[in-house]
Amino acid sequence: MQAVRVHPAPASSMPYSPSNPAPPSALQLDQHVPIPEPAAPGDLLVRVTATTVIRDSLTWPETYHAEYAILGNDVAGVVESVGPGSVGRFKAGDEVFGMAHPTRVSTWAAYTIMKEDEVTPKPSNLSWEQAASMPLSALTAYEALFVHAGLPAPAFLDSSKDEPQRQSTTTASQKPRRVLITGAAGGVGVYLVQLARIAGLEVVAASGSNLRNRAFLERLGADQTVEYGQLKVVSGKYDLIIDTVGGDVLAGCWSLVADSGTLLTVDSLSAGFVEEHGRRGLSEGKESVKAFFFIVSGGRSALQALAGLAELGLLLPFVAETFPMASARQAYERASVPSDSHGKVVLTV
Repeated sequence: MQAVRVHPAPASSMPYSPSNPAPPSALQLDQHVPIPEPAAPGDLLVRVTATTVIRDSLTWPETYHAEYAILGNDVAGVVESVGPGSVGRFKAGDEVFGMAHPTRVSTWAAYTIMKEDEVTPKPSNLSWEQAASMPLSALTAYEALFVHAGLPAPAFLDSSKDEPQRQSTTTASQKPRRVLITGAAGGVGVYLVQLARIAGLEVVAASGSNLRNRAFLERLGADQTVEYGQLKVVSGKYDLIIDTVGGDVLAGCWSLVADSGTLLTVDSLSAGFVEEHGRRGLSEGKESVKAFFFIVSGGRSALQALAGLAELGLLLPFVAETFPMASARQAYERASVPSDSHGKVVLTV
């Protein structure tokens, strides 16, 4: 099968690693990669129709767990076959979409192995590209709000029955009512805004340009839109801040979060921000703030809830640009730079 793989560094160079990430030129389309086989009950061999490109994925540790790694978490495609002894929810020919667990990236290929609990039926009103653009980003937003920030999910979004138990960071009496979302017009931000609106929160959406993003974010449900430079002049503190940007924007959030509030980030380069900001004195006086970084876990019930919202037209996906798999290198470069377009960069197979 065809697959885009990360080729190793030249023998004369340092091996690629998170601290010495591979350049986009290391992404090469290989032609005769063996098709994986569904080896266990619950395994699904999925013929990939579309997947997505995530910025910074060449800096992720899991990219270097093995040579010739295949990137990609998101998938939309068709079940080709199921594992031996499977009597599960899917059969050959089913149209599905979902997210491979972060430890099993492998969707930049003609075929990939997914677990039954990583996919759900594709919403019939979404194109392949739209369906592929949703899972990782929308699940990250879902977990940020309804798992890690401890918000109670609206009744029709409640996925608690089938999800792994996680410790809530917010009690019912501390339910946040005002949320600041940074990078609100980005890949994860667009779902944070929509889900926060559905949850009934007052949503303040921050981005780099009100001129470019205000009308778009208001259509998604933002009550107020601000540029990063305006954040300090907006009155009031925030019960909850969800950052998707990192850097100076995240550093500035300490002065904006309520003393007993929650500050979390999903920016992959900000995993150690609590310790770093503590050393810099940025969090001084904010010892009661619950601050942390997390990586999305995914799960069937949350994905089903999101698919249901998409089917009803209540959760909108956005595709910024589409590339064929042969242009994966250019697609990665495109996803890694700021753009006026909203949504994900998608690879089609």
